[in-house]
Amino acid sequence: MILITGANGKTGRAVIKALLSKGEPIRALVRRTEQVEYMKSLGDVDVAIGDMLDQKAVNEAFVGIKAVYHICSAMNPDEVQIGQVMTEAARLAEVEHFVFHSVLHPVIQEMPHHHKKLLVEELVVNSGIPYTIIQPGVLMQNILESWKLLSEEGIFQQKYFTTQDTFISMVDLEDIAEAASIILTRPGHTWASYELCGPENLSLSDMITAMEQHFGHEIKVKTPEDEMFAAQLKKRGLGDYQVNTIVKMFQHYNAHGSIGNSNVLSWILGRKPNNFSSFIHRTLENKI
Repeated sequence: MILITGANGKTGRAVIKALLSKGEPIRALVRRTEQVEYMKSLGDVDVAIGDMLDQKAVNEAFVGIKAVYHICSAMNPDEVQIGQVMTEAARLAEVEHFVFHSVLHPVIQEMPHHHKKLLVEELVVNSGIPYTIIQPGVLMQNILESWKLLSEEGIFQQKYFTTQDTFISMVDLEDIAEAASIILTRPGHTWASYELCGPENLSLSDMITAMEQHFGHEIKVKTPEDEMFAAQLKKRGLGDYQVNTIVKMFQHYNAHGSIGNSNVLSWILGRKPNNFSSFIHRTLENKI
């Protein structure tokens, strides 16, 4: 049985769907009882409930598990402590394969969540458990947060780009989920760290061109100032650590971009990863 932690997030759900399509038995670790119903709706999923900081609850979730895909909730201030709980539970359960969902370029210490993921990578490597570390680029699905404004008013509200010199490696979550399912179910992927990126390093003009091609009309760009953006995040219920971390992340992207290479993902998938234009096309088809 394969355990997915942080199972109720968009990445967890995508990985579960990919594994279910291969007929794999799945256990999903969620935090709240109200999340169980949705997990069950995905298919034959065993659901465990518990806080990822609760060693006893996590140990129980690991019983009978041969492999785990560990995803920590985004911008979690307790990510390192959670990593300690997870690796300890995996060690006690004698897990055969620990896959950690990290981030592209965790060595960049200006972004606090990258620093925390790097520390968890160290825990995983030092645990002695056969591991794979996945370092995905920025998800294409992240732009869906502004999809309503984009589709209804033709406005792309974003924070990734403030200059024409910024390039971002974006990757389709469906490709990440498929790669994760391959890594978890086929031999030969332990003791490895994989950078998983899409086939393009995109500028803002590249993204707008793809959007206008599929929407069939002009797309305008709106980039809120940091203060306004932080206020919007706080209205959504995010805490100070999360808000400050997200703002620092975009400041770094604007200054340096986030460039990657798709060779590793192509090798794992056995095909070229999905590009941004195909993602926009698929999303439009699904929304209609």
